[in-house]
Amino acid sequence: MHRRNFLQSLIGMCLLPFNAIAAVWNKTAFEATNLQQATQGMAMDAEIVSDDITLIAPDRAENGAVVQIEMTSRIPNTEAMALFVADNPTPLIANVMLNTGTQPRLVTRIKMAQSSQVKVVAKVGNQYFTQSKQVVVLEDGCGGSDSDAKFESSMKMRAKLVGDVAEIKVIIVHPMTTGRAKNSAGQPIPAHFIQTIDATVNGKKVLEAHCSTAISKNPYFTFYVEGAKLGDQVMVKWQDNMGYTGQSEVSVSI
Repeated sequence: MHRRNFLQSLIGMCLLPFNAIAAVWNKTAFEATNLQQATQGMAMDAEIVSDDITLIAPDRAENGAVVQIEMTSRIPNTEAMALFVADNPTPLIANVMLNTGTQPRLVTRIKMAQSSQVKVVAKVGNQYFTQSKQVVVLEDGCGGSDSDAKFESSMKMRAKLVGDVAEIKVIIVHPMTTGRAKNSAGQPIPAHFIQTIDATVNGKKVLEAHCSTAISKNPYFTFYVEGAKLGDQVMVKWQDNMGYTGQSEVSVSI
């Protein structure tokens, strides 16, 4: 892990399309404070409700800081999936861009500030398909951590072969602070969160995920890559808003 200068001044100078240029985090969309602004920032056209999209989320979340979400598109040629929570302080949670062979299916854990509609939007060519679910939240999860301890990070990965599909699980130790919490001295804790995650198999990119502060502390992701074989090398790299980076590699096993 290392730190380097990060040029955010170039980000958000224009509205970026849903499947934006790789490695450009869409500041306009991710910092939008309502759902309409967030979808406009993604340059999304009219959305079509589709039963070919599945969104699995709890009916009731005891703790809004950790709400597990699974989103799947069964629409052929799905290029990207975006996740929104309508009533969060910043509704856009993640935008996941998929390369050929990567299934349009992702599991992650998110923060929810209050009861809200959770929505997934899949991009297929020039069309946008959506499905949503109302989730009742009993405890606000968007305040963020109240700790400003020294930053240290690590990763755990596993890639398991099921048939010819690699099920890849990733956990990244990271505070994912939102910028809305204070420490024990009453001082604001700056936002510190992972912005981009890139995954490759044998050096070929299979997935790129752009994230907001509303991914849960110690981000967890599961994704699926077709055509995998035993011994294939899976590498995952991440970068956060303060310029820290990390990476890990694992072989596909049974």
